[in-house]
Amino acid sequence: MIVLQTVRLLIVDRTVTVNQIVMGDRIVIVDQIVINLKWMTDIVPCHRMKSRSLTIKGYTLPICARCTGILLGYLFFPLLFFLNLYFPLWLGIILNVPMVLDGWTQKKKVRMSNNTLRLSTGIVSGFGQSIIIVSLSQIILSILL
Repeated sequence: MIVLQTVRLLIVDRTVTVNQIVMGDRIVIVDQIVINLKWMTDIVPCHRMKSRSLTIKGYTLPICARCTGILLGYLFFPLLFFLNLYFPLWLGIILNVPMVLDGWTQKKKVRMSNNTLRLSTGIVSGFGQSIIIVSLSQIILSILL
């Protein structure tokens, strides 16, 4: 059974409130997990503008909506690769066009984008990049094997 608890600890004359997860006889401090996983968002090249980041239940995500969408689109990669689903390379390239157009027209101040559009074009682009990676991997493997 997994239980989320908030406990108060007395640390060197200071009381600290800590969220912890109790899994059987193991206790995991939630704040440490967040700190330890923060490096994962640090490797994503993102401008991290708060106005362009998604907010869920009062918590603003550390990367923008477009980058969040791209990372969500990357979740299709294992499905494509391990289920041996084939999509042509050109489709992967075409699926990146909406995000490029959205970003370019926003940068040139032709129009203003919004987080919903950034997220959706990011997901489509991430899926397209997954197709490109799997297609190129299949081509390379067919040459080598």
